[in-house]
Amino acid sequence: MLNSPLFTTLRRCSWLLLLSLFMNSVQAGESGAIPHMDRVVQKVLVILRDAQLSVPERAVERREKLRTIVFEEFDFIAISQSAVGQKWHKFSEAQKSRFIQLFERLLENTYMSTVERYKSEEVRFTKEVAQTSTLSRVDSVVVSKGTEFKISYLLARAGAGWKVNDVTIEGVSVVANYRAQFKQLLQRDDAEGIDTMLATLENSVNKSEK
Repeated sequence: MLNSPLFTTLRRCSWLLLLSLFMNSVQAGESGAIPHMDRVVQKVLVILRDAQLSVPERAVERREKLRTIVFEEFDFIAISQSAVGQKWHKFSEAQKSRFIQLFERLLENTYMSTVERYKSEEVRFTKEVAQTSTLSRVDSVVVSKGTEFKISYLLARAGAGWKVNDVTIEGVSVVANYRAQFKQLLQRDDAEGIDTMLATLENSVNKSEK
């Protein structure tokens, strides 16, 4: 479950995902997506550099503070819909809600601990490219131990700010990768089949939290 070779590769460089999104100051882009991300960077760095929050006794509090900031930047409804694909409309409202909660937990289990372990990787946001009037792609390069990784973010306008809708590592979309795995789980798109898929996903998420 959720352990294909491609997923394993993405997971191995998962720390690059959030490091490049949250660990470095950037230059302004035309539509404002990069400055928005820069403001998020500063909030995260305040927590990561707080010596009082770094003690083991406050690990839970520190994680929750980071989670509040980081996950506020993701549009989990849009990400979930994209990850499921065309069969999303087959889900009931209750099933959609359950899937969103489970997917959020899955992403947290996969990526959040990597944010807490960041060192001093070099991150360069290279450009911002408008995709539509409401979507913008932000490209970045992460340099770790002499190796460069290209990572791009798809952001959608959300009021006066932006929300992350997808992340692409070296040309591989995280949402598309999950979509391929969820497609394997969702063999039947009736209510019973969806519930079975959700139960399998929940079991996997619970195991990852132990």
